[in-house]
Parts: sequence; structure tokens; C-alpha cells
Amino acid sequence: IGKILIERGEIAREKISMQSIRAWLLLNPGKAQELFWKNQSYIFFRKSGASDPNLGPAGAQGVQLTPEHSLAVDRRYTAYGTPLWLETRVPTGSGGKLEPFARVMVAQDTGTAIKGPVRGDVFFGSGERAGYAAGLMQSPGRLVLLLPKALARRLAR
Repeated sequence: IGKILIERGEIAREKISMQSIRAWLLLNPGKAQELFWKNQSYIFFRKSGASDPNLGPAGAQGVQLTPEHSLAVDRRYTAYGTPLWLETRVPTGSGGKLEPFARVMVAQDTGTAIKGPVRGDVFFGSGERAGYAAGLMQSPGRLVLLLPKALARRLAR
């Protein structure tokens, strides 16, 4: 819904975040439902009895997501289960201070807004801290597909 709010001039592009969207929704409760219906990417979740409470919900791959290690990708370019190396910066403290973030990730989910070969959304987990980081995350990064040498050579031909 961020894109819609920007297009309508409700929130400036440089100010858009999950936090600014939530604040707008609280100030404009009468417009919220209409806004959700305009957004084709709006997703409804259902609660499930997760087998491991330290993990997240099941992703599109069908396995529970691992906080800070599961990545949502565009399935046209990256298969579920593919390991990737990610280098970026993530918001951690107050004011959206960015800290280095580099680690192996696994492609385990997808999303309607993730389009292209070098796009991904980090699953930060659940709770306030995770929601804060996810809501402000807009950092560019470096994403490397990790493949066995023999497969990489075959694909390079």
C-alpha cells in the first residue's frame, strides 16, 4: 500500500516505511479498508501451530522461515532451497541507524512485490524488533548465488 500512498501524495517517497504507513492508517481509519482493497499485493495470514516457536511461519517453500536467514525471492530466477550470500546494511537502532549485515541466506519464500533476478526480502522474524527492521529496510545490497562449481560451469556456457 506504500506505492498507492506515494502516488496519492499521502506520504512522501523518502518517508515511506512500515512505521509511516501504520501511522497514516491510525490517523485515517475510514480510508484503510478501501486502501487495502486497491492493493493487489495485500496478503491475509492465518495462525498456525508452528512446530518450532523460535522459527517463523511457513514460507512458500513449505518450511518454517528462519529469522535473518530466510529470503523471499522471485521464483522465475531463483529456486526454493538455493543458498545465497547477502551483503547489505539493516536498520537496527533508533532513528534507523544502519549496521552491516552479511551472511548465508536460503531462498524459502516469495512475494508479489519481489520482481527480478537480484531482488530479495529478508525475513527478520516476529516481534517489535523484527517489525522495526523489516519496516525500514530499503537498503541496496550484494546478492551472490551459491552453486557447486560443476553446475556453475555448466550454466556459464
